[in-house]
Amino acid sequence: MKRDWPAESLNYRDTVAAALRRRGGFDLARQAESEPDIRHSTVRPLLDGLGLPALDPWGGDEESAAVALAVCEAGRVVLPWPVVEQLAVPQAAREQIAAIHVTDGVRNRLSHADLFDSVVMCPGGEESWATTIGRLNPAPLDPFAVEVSVAQPRHLDRLPDAVAMHTVLTAFWVHGALSTALQQATLHARDRHQFGSPIGRFGEIRWRLADMVVALDGLAELARHTWWVVRKGRSSTVDLLALRVHMLEASEGILSHAHQVLGAMGLCEEHNLTVVDRHLQPVLRRPGGLLRTTAKLADAVATEGFDAPFPVLPWRSAESAPAAAV
Repeated sequence: MKRDWPAESLNYRDTVAAALRRRGGFDLARQAESEPDIRHSTVRPLLDGLGLPALDPWGGDEESAAVALAVCEAGRVVLPWPVVEQLAVPQAAREQIAAIHVTDGVRNRLSHADLFDSVVMCPGGEESWATTIGRLNPAPLDPFAVEVSVAQPRHLDRLPDAVAMHTVLTAFWVHGALSTALQQATLHARDRHQFGSPIGRFGEIRWRLADMVVALDGLAELARHTWWVVRKGRSSTVDLLALRVHMLEASEGILSHAHQVLGAMGLCEEHNLTVVDRHLQPVLRRPGGLLRTTAKLADAVATEGFDAPFPVLPWRSAESAPAAAV
């Protein structure tokens, strides 16, 4: 695996980041909560102008890397648009299917499902269903939830590939959002003074910031490695579940530390950390939270093994594996 991103993808990342800043960055997420129509009127034309929806994460190295890095930039401002669900649809299926949502069982709420006419739900990542789209019904920790119901089976070619790419791109999106959480905590530690010194000089704050950096770097490394093995056709269920488990653990740690560093300020609606936390929750809870995903990972390792620096051999047949606990 090459550790350097292609120059073309880095240039595209910078272009996306600059365009998002010009359009307001975090203000788009804030405004969309009270004015959801701006997703159509502002966000869609912005992404179309950048050409992001037309890119193929299974394309060449430069194109695929550009997708991953652009999704990360979208996560950095928690862009109110389902870029992961849109880009995870294989190129050949995009005329019939606009977005794919991976869920743990059939669900009656999906984020941003009202933006498209043809949305597919993949319960367990093993089957695909067309959905009937209802009304936007936001919740405090699910600001763009839309009522949905499954309509009928909908065949999707390369469904395992789509589910794998959905998992990988989700990790990049979350990495972007967590990068902002770390940035907010770091700036506060530098600018906030107590007893005549920046609070960043206190050991308690330094330890928290260090833990956040380690968790974020680990997520970046694992997301990139999994992106590489998925593109090489060498990924397994265990690889994908391991990525999601680490993503969830990193999110839990980074958000917790960030709130501790910022204190009451980080809970104010006016602060960007609150926006990051709120918009991350649907992504962290669907298709499954930390306990559910860890249980599924343990079962997958038991039945498939784990090809790692210290390989783990399977010790249980798939037929005898119990259902993962909720």
